[in-house]
Amino acid sequence: MAHRFSNFADAYAELDDHLSTYRSMIDTAYGYASDARDYANAGNWKQGIKFNSYAIGATLSAFDIIFQLYNFSLDWSMFGECLYWAAQEGGEVTEYELTATKICEAWAKDGFHDRALTIAFIDRMRQLIWDEPFFVAWAARPVL
Repeated sequence: MAHRFSNFADAYAELDDHLSTYRSMIDTAYGYASDARDYANAGNWKQGIKFNSYAIGATLSAFDIIFQLYNFSLDWSMFGECLYWAAQEGGEVTEYELTATKICEAWAKDGFHDRALTIAFIDRMRQLIWDEPFFVAWAARPVL
């Protein structure tokens, strides 16, 4: 199997470059679509249609970048090369201990962004233990 790259760093650098280009194209498409909406809302339909076509073109260009990531054969795609070289070179795995304190700190740092999802999970866990026998250990105040 022939490879385009000889190591993970080179494969990832090209993958990252393409992803940056993709993000830029998506941002451009969003800008064009926003402009198209503004023109249409102002009654300038010709400009609205023009900028809508620009948005469609930028979106298609962005999808072309995504198709290039996978290419036609996995051994020549940037994504496939990254996977291959990551498996070949291995890498050091750093242990990470997830604690309730770290979770709470992350929520606070993020301004409690996904609080509805968190509450939904907690409510579901309450449902699951509802019919379990009550004992003081799980009902007691947590020790921090």
